[in-house]
Amino acid sequence: MKKILVLHFLFLPFIIFSQTFDYSKSIDKLKEWEEFTDENDKSEFVDNFKKTLDKTNCIYLYSKLDEFHVIDIDRDGLKDIFYSGNCMTESGVIAVYRNNGNSFEELIGILGVIYQISDYCSNLPFSFTVNDQACCGGFTNVFEKYVLILENEIYKYKLQLREDWPYDIDFPEKYFKKSIAFKTTKEKYNLRLSPKIDNTTEMDRPYEDYGNTIRVYPENSLGVAIAEKKDETGRIWWFVRMNNKSIKELEYTSNIGNNSKEPTYSLGWMSSKFIEKIE
Repeated sequence: MKKILVLHFLFLPFIIFSQTFDYSKSIDKLKEWEEFTDENDKSEFVDNFKKTLDKTNCIYLYSKLDEFHVIDIDRDGLKDIFYSGNCMTESGVIAVYRNNGNSFEELIGILGVIYQISDYCSNLPFSFTVNDQACCGGFTNVFEKYVLILENEIYKYKLQLREDWPYDIDFPEKYFKKSIAFKTTKEKYNLRLSPKIDNTTEMDRPYEDYGNTIRVYPENSLGVAIAEKKDETGRIWWFVRMNNKSIKELEYTSNIGNNSKEPTYSLGWMSSKFIEKIE
């Protein structure tokens, strides 16, 4: 059974979790992972876990019971801890502690609030998406997707994908079953907040700004389309995930967010007029 799980950890989380093109919250799925149905049993388990923490740890000092989720992250039959709470920070804290049978080992500790949870499966480990929210007057949030892997006999959460998006973006209501790879065919092509051309509306930003343009991409920029919508003029807009890694002008996206310096992908709307599909 252990060998089968190892294979799942190495391959399947990337296949399954990365193919979900739905950006609506799914934290309600946590209840499917919970190991305790009795509140007293959960409280006793969490209290015993907290005794293993350093007394200066903010989770030890400021956490509440409902911020703890007792789940089996690696499907080994032992109860682990998934923490998602305020911890006296503006952005929130996410932490995962694995029960190795003798003690709890911290696998990850990052800033953000939980946004999405992988579907419960008896053979697949627990994966999740964090919303690393902009603070201090900022307006760009970052989705970070983490999957559990077993590498050299060591469990760890691996960052799978970082996606930046303005807090006032229009998300689609429906998504493609399969994404469409493409490249831009026009120099200076705009990625926008919403599926329409708007260069004049005053935007709610910490500086004077107008219009709904998020970023401007050069010719031959790569992306994938994951939804579409027609505007009132008949123009077809694609909701896209743009690859910033290969674009010199967008190297600064590695500085977005608190948890990583990995360049982000950018979410937004792009007209399908000057786009070429990549087969």
